[in-house]
Amino acid sequence: MLTQSWKCVVSVCFAVGGFLLFSGLIFADAPQFPDPHSEWLQRVPENDRARGNPFANDPQAIRAGQKLFQQNCASCHGKTAEGKGKRPNLRSETIRQATPGELQWLLTNGSLKAGMPSWSRLPEQQRWQLVTYLKTLN
Repeated sequence: MLTQSWKCVVSVCFAVGGFLLFSGLIFADAPQFPDPHSEWLQRVPENDRARGNPFANDPQAIRAGQKLFQQNCASCHGKTAEGKGKRPNLRSETIRQATPGELQWLLTNGSLKAGMPSWSRLPEQQRWQLVTYLKTLN
């Protein structure tokens, strides 16, 4: 009787251990994508980096930016900016720490290498509204 119980415990341990090992190998081999934002940050000219957001903390600009985000950005970055597939999470530390001027520059110029198109066709005011909204994301 004790032997049968022992065999059952050992079998369960092997099964769980095998699952954990197999899961670990899957996650260890998962591709780690480099932060696509780090490259574009280095290209932002200093005068653009230092630009202030004329709509910072404006509740109307936040709402307008959120609407623009849903219309133009959510299809790639997700409805709540959490990222989709290889498209980056806009709630990331990199985006939180980016200056408003850096975000405005990215929206204006894009980063084709990272798959980000230029949104220069949007009026500058709307790009600043997007930046205002992005800065509210945690």
